[in-house]
Amino acid sequence: MSGRWARAMLSAYRFAGAAAYPLVGPYVAWRTSRGKEDRYRRRERYGVAGRARPDGPVIWIHAASVGETIAVVPLVESILDYGVNIVLTTGTVTSAQVADERLGDRIIHQYVPLDLKPAVSRFLDHWQPDLAIIAESEIWPMTILELGARRVPQVLVNGRLSD
Repeated sequence: MSGRWARAMLSAYRFAGAAAYPLVGPYVAWRTSRGKEDRYRRRERYGVAGRARPDGPVIWIHAASVGETIAVVPLVESILDYGVNIVLTTGTVTSAQVADERLGDRIIHQYVPLDLKPAVSRFLDHWQPDLAIIAESEIWPMTILELGARRVPQVLVNGRLSD
C-alpha cells in the first residue's frame, strides 16, 4: 500500500468516526439492552476511567475477547511479579468476567474505549500508559495513531498475518 493511499484511508477512517460519533450513544444503549455491555460501566467505552491511575509505571494490555484474555493471563502474571501496574482492557462482558475470575484485583480492568479519537484520547490522558501490549490481531487505527503520537511503545503479542 502506498503512503498516499494509506493516508487517504486513515483520513476516511477518521472522518467516518467523527460522522458516526453522534450515533455511538444509541448504539451502546442498544448493546446494553441486549446484555452485550455492562450497564454500570458503559461510560468506559467513551474512555472514562472507572478508577484512579495508580502511582508508578502502567502497562496497558488489551485482550479483545475470552480467548485472548485467557491467553494473556500468564503474561500478566509475569509482569505483575515486577511490581508494575496493569490496566487490562477487554471488549466483552464475558471476557471481563474471565479477567476478574483469573486476575481479580491484582489488575485494573476497564472496557476498551471505542476507536474514536475523543474516547481513545480520554482513556490515554487518564491512564498515561508507559507501554501498550495488544493481544492477537485486534488492531484499531485511531488507537495506534494516538499511542504513536504520544510515543507510547506498542507490542503485538501472539499476532499473525491472515491470508
